Amino acid sequence: MKRILSIFTIVIILCATYGVCYADSENSPMVRLRAGIQGVIEILNNPEYKGHPEKNAEKADKVRETIKNFFNFEELSKRAVGRPWLKFTPEERTHFVDLFTQLLEQTYLGRIEDYSGEKVAFDKETIVKGKYAQVDTRLLTGDKDIPVFYRLKLVDGEWDVYDVKIEGISLVRNYKTQFAGIIDTSTDAAFAASKKELFARLDRKCKELDKTNNATASQQKQ
Repeated sequence: MKRILSIFTIVIILCATYGVCYADSENSPMVRLRAGIQGVIEILNNPEYKGHPEKNAEKADKVRETIKNFFNFEELSKRAVGRPWLKFTPEERTHFVDLFTQLLEQTYLGRIEDYSGEKVAFDKETIVKGKYAQVDTRLLTGDKDIPVFYRLKLVDGEWDVYDVKIEGISLVRNYKTQFAGIIDTSTDAAFAASKKELFARLDRKCKELDKTNNATASQQKQ
């Protein structure tokens, strides 16, 4: 699982592009994905941050804001929760998206130094029913190519990523399995209690990761 986590970190946050095949449309899923990660590359290659571990936190903040431009965290949250999402109140949905986004950011941005120059080949895009798409890529590690599939949804004229699948493991499905073990919809009382437990666990995990990441950042500055 540690290896998968490292790969997720690289492909979600730190992809570098390697041209193989590009779609023609300016608003195609592949073009959208490439444009999004290009913004991340520019931050990582910025001399202001490169080789300056004391600025890792500032660099991570800029990467975080860039990722939000092409990742749909609301769609990712909805799919990770599954059918119980329909019973969440609007306030609970907003709260969940906020916590889950923090969890993903703390998990993957905390491993930002895992990146060691890997590149990604963009192979093809497939559009399904006009508003869903998959972009097939390969992570070029040097030893072997690892297939990575990005799933995107068209919302308000923009293609945004809502899932990433690596070596048969979907980011959404991975978390959905974990959340399904917490959420209990057998009765209204059980559902209310399990939602409270879910939010508490997410909040606790976010704080733990934040503490760990801050400690790591402090060590890097020394």
